Amino acid sequence: MFARRQTAVAGLTALLVLGVGSIASAGQNSQTVSAHGIRLAIPSSWSRVRPAGDGPVVDPKTLLVVGTHGVTARASNCQIAAYRIPPLGAVVVVVGWTSLKYSGASGAKQGRFPLSRLIRVRRPSFECFSGRGAVADLVLDGKAYQVNVMVGSCASARVVEQALAVGRSFELAR
Repeated sequence: MFARRQTAVAGLTALLVLGVGSIASAGQNSQTVSAHGIRLAIPSSWSRVRPAGDGPVVDPKTLLVVGTHGVTARASNCQIAAYRIPPLGAVVVVVGWTSLKYSGASGAKQGRFPLSRLIRVRRPSFECFSGRGAVADLVLDGKAYQVNVMVGSCASARVVEQALAVGRSFELAR
């Protein structure tokens, strides 16, 4: 019984070391981008994307857009899906409301917990976008934010996981 327990502990220790190592190496290959009081951690292969503009939308405002190579803004009446996403690519679009009162989230609980739901992309996901995506609505420091993840039609599992991880990394810039 004791030998079996030692083997189990050794196995768990090895898994823990591998997990910490992969987290550390992921951190070495990432960078932080920020704008308008928020920030995201993105893989080194990702970059900031010029926002497409908010079109006819007055509130919320687009705060930060990041994506894989080839993501570009395009003309659209839709605020979130206003980006050309390559079939193998992904984009994360963060919008924020100027007032919690007008966001529809005035009764929402404050905190980052909605980001933990960014674990899978689904179809349909957004108006004007027929592809796969995910969204998290959250309130931090009395302001409402929405983190939107969209992936290309042929995005690999790795790119999908990167996009979801970028979304989950959302923080206020202090």
